[in-house]
Amino acid sequence: MTLFVVLLPIGFVFEMFFVVGDFYHPWSSDWLLRVGILTGLYANCLINYVLMVRTGPNGRSNALPNTVQAGFRFCHSCRAQSPPRAYHCPVCDSCAFRRDHHCSFGAVCVGHFNQRYFLAAVVNLWIVISTIVTYNWPWLSIRLGHFSIIQWWQLMLPHLALVFRLISFTQFLSILVMSFSLVSFLFVTYLLVAQVFNVFCLVRGQTRVEYLLEVHAYQLGFFQNMRSALGSNWGLAMVLPFVPLRLPSAGLHFETREMQKHVDAKSL
Repeated sequence: MTLFVVLLPIGFVFEMFFVVGDFYHPWSSDWLLRVGILTGLYANCLINYVLMVRTGPNGRSNALPNTVQAGFRFCHSCRAQSPPRAYHCPVCDSCAFRRDHHCSFGAVCVGHFNQRYFLAAVVNLWIVISTIVTYNWPWLSIRLGHFSIIQWWQLMLPHLALVFRLISFTQFLSILVMSFSLVSFLFVTYLLVAQVFNVFCLVRGQTRVEYLLEVHAYQLGFFQNMRSALGSNWGLAMVLPFVPLRLPSAGLHFETREMQKHVDAKSL
């Protein structure tokens, strides 16, 4: 959480003023246009991150229902009845509605009520960081001056190059900035690829847990699967974090493929 709340904002401000600001004069129209778009995307990421943590997989109330209903099973760890598609998280030490996975950066499980926020945060953050990396490389090249292939080892071992006075302290810091942005890009790309797999599961009416357990009972078709997981306005929610979720289920009961077939048979 310190990474998302403290380090990333500091790095973002530095990139906007000292990296992008080297290509476009700060507060000029060109600078404001680019920084305005990136700031909007980054703000979208942070808002979705906060909503993901505050909402949680079970909504604002993390307590399990104190009732026995059809399809519920007893969780020995929680000592309570757990609804269908809910699984116990050993880190949170509680059951999460339609649990997908545990997010270490938010110290919360990603599940029924907050999966859309997690997905939107990752997508927006990847766009921001990938754009920043495209500025960082030419920015670093300018600071290193005439840079030959023989000098590539200085990028790998900048501390040694600094000790031998082959680069200045300013150039050393520039290499560190590029390294941090590149590592951040690679890690967020990993998160994005993981979300591609999650979306693949959603299209099949599954969470990551249900994919591993080979649960296929909730496959209702593409659009209904997406509405069940991300809400009826899931497309708009990727760019507008405050759009209402409008989930068809409160997380206690979910329509299954057999129930849909039964309804279709009765209508005939």
